[in-house]
Amino acid sequence: MMTLPALRRPTPARGAAIRLLLALFVVLTLELGVFNLAHWQSLAGSSSNFPTRTAGDIASESHQLGPGLSPLPGGGLKVTDPAGAWMDVPVADGRASFLQAQLAEGIKGSPLSQIHVRLDLHLAGDKGWTKGTRGLICPGQARSHYLRIRGNPNGGRIQAMRLWIQEPVGSQLELTGMTPADVVPLELNPARILMLACLAALILGYLPGSVLWRTRLDTGSVSQRLALVLILAPLAVWSCWSIQYDLSTFTPVAYHHPQAYVYDFNQYDHVAQALLHGHPWLDLGQAPGLSKAANPFDIATRNALLAQDQQPIYWDYVYHNGHWYSYFGVLPVLLLFLPYRAVTSLAHPGGYALPTSSAAALLVTSAIIMTTLATIRLLARWFPRVSLAVVGMALTTMLEGSGMVYLWCRRNFYTIPFDASILAVMTGLWLWMGARRVHRQPTDAGEHSDRGSTRMWTVEDGDQPWQLSRPRLFLGSLSIAATLGCRPTFLAAGLLALPLFAKEIRAVINTLFARRSHPTDLSQKRALSLLVCGLLPVLLVAAPLLWYNRWRFGSLLDFGNRYQMTVLDLTNYHPGTQGLLQIFGYYLLQPLTTLPVFPYLQFSPAPMRVWHFTEPGLGGLLVTTPVLVLALALLALPRVRKELQRRGWMPALILALALAALVMAADSYVGGFSVRYTIDFAWLICLAAVVIMAAASSAYEGGRFRAGAAVMSLLTLTCLAGLVLTLINAMVLLEHFDPSQAMNVAVWFLAP
Repeated sequence: MMTLPALRRPTPARGAAIRLLLALFVVLTLELGVFNLAHWQSLAGSSSNFPTRTAGDIASESHQLGPGLSPLPGGGLKVTDPAGAWMDVPVADGRASFLQAQLAEGIKGSPLSQIHVRLDLHLAGDKGWTKGTRGLICPGQARSHYLRIRGNPNGGRIQAMRLWIQEPVGSQLELTGMTPADVVPLELNPARILMLACLAALILGYLPGSVLWRTRLDTGSVSQRLALVLILAPLAVWSCWSIQYDLSTFTPVAYHHPQAYVYDFNQYDHVAQALLHGHPWLDLGQAPGLSKAANPFDIATRNALLAQDQQPIYWDYVYHNGHWYSYFGVLPVLLLFLPYRAVTSLAHPGGYALPTSSAAALLVTSAIIMTTLATIRLLARWFPRVSLAVVGMALTTMLEGSGMVYLWCRRNFYTIPFDASILAVMTGLWLWMGARRVHRQPTDAGEHSDRGSTRMWTVEDGDQPWQLSRPRLFLGSLSIAATLGCRPTFLAAGLLALPLFAKEIRAVINTLFARRSHPTDLSQKRALSLLVCGLLPVLLVAAPLLWYNRWRFGSLLDFGNRYQMTVLDLTNYHPGTQGLLQIFGYYLLQPLTTLPVFPYLQFSPAPMRVWHFTEPGLGGLLVTTPVLVLALALLALPRVRKELQRRGWMPALILALALAALVMAADSYVGGFSVRYTIDFAWLICLAAVVIMAAASSAYEGGRFRAGAAVMSLLTLTCLAGLVLTLINAMVLLEHFDPSQAMNVAVWFLAP
């Protein structure tokens, strides 16, 4: 009879050793065999007895250039006409298998970091050219300097080869030529080996009978805490390195072309400077005709001003009463950008600008850490006996489904509101979930005497008398309320307080209004203080933020969104509802668009039958995170629903899904379809899925049913499948937003 992986007998030491050896064998086979296949093929080819010339003879041959390429004075080439951008490649013996790029070093200007090429062949007996290999040469990646010769399936003798440069006019190249290569060198890539080892460890960890299934979550365990620190440490190191690098190299830049908008991505720093100068508008110039226009938001008016090359007109900035503003929440400015300006002004007049990418790196790293801690605390409070395998699946679901990878890969001013809001929400939930306290039992106090007289309430404590920590309640409410100054859609998280504090709310109401006694002997004074701690933070955050709106736009509730200089005139735009169902489909079920080459996926189009703002997507939430579909389907199982009801999570679950639907509808109606808007509601769906997965694990903990093993196995497989899709989508994002980083991994698959 099939049993749950968590409940199988511990794997014998011999079996564990065999698994480790097998994993090591697979890792070495992939590294030495698959990723270095070109080396072994070239080595076999070099042993053939074909007559060859020396490398010096080949290198000495001149490369005839097409009319579309011209040499640069310091070395390298420049594309002057893509229609004639080719060079002839010398042929060694007519049967070469690989070519090696020849590069110039230290050329002036800005050479391309990626050179798209195509190698055409002229075979013996053929009258014309045969289109062959398409490749990508990255001067900074030695492995990509080798190009496999394809397009000769019959093995005919090659008489000539011609390399086409497929880059636009004006491109500067470090490439000077290509020569036949005898042997592609063997390369052992430490980063790739580490990735393969991590993947092998992950698979081994989820095999039946592994230590992850046999070990229960214990938040007080030193070894488990140390393991968590070691897992998160690389993230912190990356964040510190990224921040330091950006601070040392950053120069504020605004992008502008004639008769076009100005793209200035330093909005947060502009707001910081404006506040330091004592006014809410940004210290930016404007096109002369903009203030004189009857309606500066009219598309035809703006196009006419741009046609006259009137500058500047800033894209995606707010224009109101002759001044520029930012519609993004001001709280990140007050917490990061303004203090950085103020502190650096002590060393330099006016201070320095904080790079937006540095702020984003700090915020997204903190958000990932707090999401991890909040998820663990949720499981520790309501599912205290859950296995580490389920904890791992829960963390994977939260991090891959809530958009953390998108925020990691695209660190600009568009993602700052999401970074800050997720950080605020997860910090608030973490504090709230630890607010209900119970007195330690003598055994607990003896084990953890240094932790105080109370501990966090768990579901196993039942109706044991509790007390609510006012500092945790106050700080949690303050953190949730802070989303009003980041991205207001995340305020929906505040409603989760209703099911989380259902007992406390009833106790406070009964004490203050119904005059009823409560089992915890809650006094009126303490009940009033709890009410103040829960609601006062909302007022402390909302009052100055609403006053800030009045200072800028003359109204407490005017956040300035409708004054954006964007794709349409928002002051006169009234979104319709006809295309909402189609947008819902894109958010949840947009299909993937595949590629035959790495990274095998690409952005998917989002056409609309009725006009609404849309951007290309990466696939619907339920498609890229398939575990969500399975988790939601588990609600149909009576055992799972009973477990959720027993642990008091059904009201919170229903509320979380309802809030997700409401936020998705609001985003679709007002903003249309955008990948980053998915983050507004995805975390709520992921939160619900995590609870359902934990409930399913608890419901089938006895392992006496085949259904239990099937459920947990499917959850494991869908989590791993979602992880693979997330990593691939990360490469797609990096190709668009940080190509140099993407190539560090892409070259593993683009090599010959």
